[in-house]
Order: sequence, then structure tokens, then C-alpha cells
Amino acid sequence: MQIVDSTCIECGLCVPACPHAAIDVLGDLAGVEKVIDEGRALLILPSESVVQFYPSTPEQLVNACLEAGFHSVFFESLGDELVAEEYLQLWNEADEPSTWIRSTSPIVVDYVRTRYPELSQYLAPIVTPTIALARYLRHSFPDASIIYSGLHSAGPEGCEEVTASLSLAELADLLEGRFAEPSRQPYALSIVPPESRRYLSTAGGLPRQMLEEQRLTSRAFMKIRGLHSLEAVAWAVRQGKSLGFIDILPFEGALDHPAFGPRDELFWRRGIAELAERNRATGPVIQRPAGLDLWVSYEPKASPPEVGEADLQAVLDEIGTAPGGEPWDCGACGHMTCRSFAGAVVRGRAALTICPYYMVRQYECIARDAAHDALTDLYSYRALQERLREEVARANRTGATLAMLFMDLDGFKEANDRFGHQTGNEVLRAVARAIRDTIRSTDVAARFGGDEFVVLLVNAELEGVERVADEIRARIAALSLAVPNGELGVTASIGIAYHIGARDTVLTEDDLLAEADAAVYIAKAQGGNRVHPVRKGEYAR
Repeated sequence: MQIVDSTCIECGLCVPACPHAAIDVLGDLAGVEKVIDEGRALLILPSESVVQFYPSTPEQLVNACLEAGFHSVFFESLGDELVAEEYLQLWNEADEPSTWIRSTSPIVVDYVRTRYPELSQYLAPIVTPTIALARYLRHSFPDASIIYSGLHSAGPEGCEEVTASLSLAELADLLEGRFAEPSRQPYALSIVPPESRRYLSTAGGLPRQMLEEQRLTSRAFMKIRGLHSLEAVAWAVRQGKSLGFIDILPFEGALDHPAFGPRDELFWRRGIAELAERNRATGPVIQRPAGLDLWVSYEPKASPPEVGEADLQAVLDEIGTAPGGEPWDCGACGHMTCRSFAGAVVRGRAALTICPYYMVRQYECIARDAAHDALTDLYSYRALQERLREEVARANRTGATLAMLFMDLDGFKEANDRFGHQTGNEVLRAVARAIRDTIRSTDVAARFGGDEFVVLLVNAELEGVERVADEIRARIAALSLAVPNGELGVTASIGIAYHIGARDTVLTEDDLLAEADAAVYIAKAQGGNRVHPVRKGEYAR
């Protein structure tokens, strides 16, 4: 169930106070933004989030989340610490090898409960690290809303501790929509940094002591990667065998998750994570309050309800098939068949982003679309840099003219704060359309960042450049968007930098940008909603 202004049919409570209203990993950005705007929203981030937002630093990521409106940020490693203490107790109390299945992965827990219900009683009776940290936070901040952003759901189906969940990609979209991109944040934190050191745990919540005491394969400890091995585990348990502790995960750690990218980049991702890992603490990093219960009983789940064939086929079409036309059925998603996984997607219990073959197709689309800004469909800043470099080199080589229009919307931040980010995004899209409708197909229009835009005009006379700039200014000034109790207008200050094509001069990209940027400041200082050109006959220096 997603967050909406309604009443929960399961318990009758008002959403979003209703615990059943947790958003799954598929996310609802508008609903999450509403929770953030209500205040007291606490964000839980997994340790691997630093890889998702690389090359931004962990400090920049935390600053961005705070800038976007989150009250506080916590790293999931604290949940690992809480869970590791419980696992260590379970391990030390075992007099002889029995059978325990690691339960720190929501995928493993739900898969066992659904596909092998007879193994549910062998799941370690301890909550996942995310849920452990959420219970700790609710104990300390009972009125707070808890948001989780990661690669999968915060916990197994039925967990009520987390208000909402988002994928890391959706968190990136949220930060961009709130003009809080990590790459634009300061490197230093203005608050006490959130604790991310480890004392007891390793990544994933198992105690370091437990892993050091046992070989990876022994009578008391068994390491398994891939859910296909659960069939053999179920057979052995039915034969009455004690298997000891079964350390099972769908992948080789979170950084091996298909949503993170190709497997051949796994060790590159691990290298980034290791650089961000702080030195191990010499003592406990989190104090467990009295009365905090981290134990749970995992009961078998009923068979999932049937879904329509058309809905199933729509998801299967998104996944695609192997070269021979057969389903991939690789099991990397935690399901034995693509059809089973598609059913979970339709029911909202899985996200397509954990299918490696779907992600490969998405990466191909991303490669095609990387040159465009997702919000405005203009060129991205990176694509602008490449085109600017090419056009400047061509102008220096051939003597062609080159002009840059640098635009900054007047009073946009105030309007955005007053009417909300959704309205601000509509304004940016409308401005982009106004720019696109004015320039030639051979010109380059890009979103420079935030509410700033850049246009490159190739082989244009100065008079024509000034005319285009003023037409863009007039089109933007004529925009009108409906808002509560009226309409919202917007204006732009535009600076012009012009290279006349003199072949005895050498122009650089920085020259053109600096000249256009300086012209924008003059236009804004003169009151905004105007164009400031360089004097005719001059070029950017």
C-alpha cells in the first residue's frame, strides 16, 4: 500500500500514521516528499550507498539528505551492530550444532517462508539490520517517520517499523528534484557525523567473532550464495540432519546486487566501499536501550494470490528472453523462474531493478539517454561540456562564430519554496520548452544545473544572437502556470558571450563561460528579466 490521504482498510488508521502504509522499494516519491515536509523524517542508508553516489563523498551525501529536508541520517551499519550482538548470543548459547538459517536478508526470509515453509522454523529468530535500527530509532524518537533507501525492501513482508522505502536510484531523483544533489554539497559536515564505524559486526550483520572462529565450510557453519541451494537444505532437514549455521544470501554481498551494475565491476565497487569504510571502533558504537526487542518469529506465508496473465506478460516483456527465446530463469532475483519473479513484481513485492537482464537493457537505455537531463530533456551538463569543447575547437580552427547564452531564472528559489518542488519542476520543464521552441536544430540547449540554462549558437551574427536571446526572454516572461489562488509567472536574466571568429585569437571553454556568467550577474543587478550582451565587435576574453 502506498502513502495516500485515506484510511487503511486493514486497521482503520489514518495514513500515513498507519504502519501498514509502508511504501515498498518501488517507491512513491510524492508520498515520501509529503512525509519529509511534515518534519521529523529520519533516513536510514545502507553502507553501500556511498558507491551509488560516487564520486560524491559520504559527507556530501549526508549534507544532501539534510538539505533535502530529512531531520537526521543514520547508516545501516548501526543495525548490523545491534543484530550482530543477537547472533553472537544465539551462537554462544548453542550447545551442539543445530540448524539456523541466516535471516538478515529480506529476500531470503520471504523466499523461505513462501517456497519452503517447512524451513521457516529454522530462520534465525532475529530481525533484519534495517528493522533492528528502525526499532531502535522508534524507541528513541517515537514520533518520527522512518524512511529507508536501499536495494531491496527494508524487511520481510509484514514489517511495520518503516514508514516508507525507496530505492537508491529513487533517492537520487528525490535529491535532484529538491536541488540537493550530493555533488554540489560541501565536503565538511556542519553537524556531528552519523556513526558508521563497526565494532562487533561485518557488513550484513553477522558478528566478526563468529566468522573468525569458523571455517567457511564446517560442521557448524556453511556458506551458500544463491537461493537455488535451498532445495538441498530442505531435503537434508527433512532427513533429520543438523546443518549448523547456514550463511545464505542471494548474492555475494550487497555490492554484487544486479542493480549496482555489471558483475565485472564488483571489485571496483568494493574498492570504493573500502575507501569509505572508517576504522573499526575499539568499543561499542551503539548502546541498546532497555526493553528493545530484536527477536521475531517467522511464520510460513500463504501461497501468493494469482495475478492476471496480461499483467504477468507485461513484466516478462520488460525482462526479455534469452537468445533462443526461452526465459532466462537465472535465479539471481531470488526466484527460481522469471515467471515467479514477474508475479512478485505485479503484486508489488519485488522491483524489476533486481533482475540483471532487465538492468542490462536499462543500462543500454541510460547510455543512449545519458546526454539528456531527465527533468527537462535538454542536454545534460556533461553533454554540454563535450559539445562546448567541440564547438570551441571548431571555432578556433575554422574562424566560425560562436555565442553562448547563459540564463538564470529570477526569483525561482522563492517560488519553489512557496509552491513546492513539484511546481518548480513544472516551471523548469516549461522554460525548457520555451528555449527549445526558439532555437535552431543545429544549436545546443542544456540545463547547466538547478535553474540555470545554457544555449550555444553556432555560426550566428551578433544581431541574430541578441534577437534569439530576447525572444527566449520574452517567451519565458509570458509563461503562466496555475497555482493555488492564482497563477505563477517567471522571468529570466540572460547573459551573452560572443566569439566573432577571429582566427588570430585562441578561445577556451572557460573564457566563454566566464564571460557569459559575468553578463548574467550584470543582467540580474539591473533588475532581471533582461538580456545583457557584450558590445558589438568584441569577443570573449
